Amino acid sequence: MIISDTHPPKKRLAENVPRTLENTREFDPSFLTADPSSAPTAAQQQPSSTEAAADIASDSFASYFSSTDDPTIPPKVLITTSPKATRVTYEFCDELVGVFPGAEFHKRPKTRGFEMGKIAGWAAGRGFSNLIVVNENTKKPSTLISQFSSV
Repeated sequence: MIISDTHPPKKRLAENVPRTLENTREFDPSFLTADPSSAPTAAQQQPSSTEAAADIASDSFASYFSSTDDPTIPPKVLITTSPKATRVTYEFCDELVGVFPGAEFHKRPKTRGFEMGKIAGWAAGRGFSNLIVVNENTKKPSTLISQFSSV
């Protein structure tokens, strides 16, 4: 195959840009974390700082992220399993207790009457702010379900 000299390599490589999600994405000023490297036109100006402050103040999760609690105190985390868990899942939960500071593992009874709603209420009543449930599939831990609450 003979490459013609009419297209020098630099020009040919510059023209041969694949279309990807990143290079076809358009600038959206409604996102506060939008990439400003794509030059916005005059009609697409960044939102004003007062508008951004008002948007952040009206955020429904603002109280969770701007907590007045001491950040050095770890949250209380309850770790439990799905009903009828196996030894492998219990060992995995013991490792999770070592990963999360302030975590406690409570073995979930095999009997009926310990649904997630009751466990979440029990945890909230004892001051736990987070609940992690380890589910298993084919006798191996497969899913982590986490629930965060503002106590």
